[in-house]
Amino acid sequence: MTTPENPSAAPAPALLRWGVLAVLGVLIVGSLVALGIQAAHRGGNPFSTTDETQSARDRVMSQARQFMLRVNTYGPDLLEGQRMPTYRDRIAEVVTAKFKADFEKNVPYAEATVVQAGLARTTEVYAAGVGDLDLDRGRATALVAGSFTNSFPDAKDKTKRVPADPQPYRVEVTLVRQGGTWKVDAFAPVGADAAQQAPGAAPSPNAGATPDVPAPTGDGSAQ
Repeated sequence: MTTPENPSAAPAPALLRWGVLAVLGVLIVGSLVALGIQAAHRGGNPFSTTDETQSARDRVMSQARQFMLRVNTYGPDLLEGQRMPTYRDRIAEVVTAKFKADFEKNVPYAEATVVQAGLARTTEVYAAGVGDLDLDRGRATALVAGSFTNSFPDAKDKTKRVPADPQPYRVEVTLVRQGGTWKVDAFAPVGADAAQQAPGAAPSPNAGATPDVPAPTGDGSAQ
């Protein structure tokens, strides 16, 4: 005699499989939605290999980083007479005309410190990130963190240099797009120690000011 089959037992495995598939489907859809929302906030397409917004962010970060490296790297080796023309040219390559005009007014103070005290400055950028990006207006802000180190000739041996303690900085760099290239239009210290970072004065041998250039404010025209 055969035992009658239980009609309610057979569908159980099928129901379990369908339940698992349903859960997996929900998870996949949820992941795709989350990815889409993240991309929307970034302004890009998560399924595209040519993300215009991300490319712009990379260029903005690179230019902001390059600016801080250039503005904080100078010394007696760049002097030609009483001026540092190579230093001026390096900055001019990455800034707007408005910023350059302010920079040219203030850079003589830094040059005088190099001439009179033999100051040299080097820098290291730790991190850079984009705080805001408006491709329609051609404007962006980037945050850059790093430190610079001043050094001076050794009073006992002029062939040697005595470095000061590294001075940290955190700055917000404003950039505008001009002729397809991102240019620095302003920068200013940010954070709790912004007052100590205030740019504009040439450093003395025991001072730790940030870049010896102005921090222009206001809107720059994007072209």
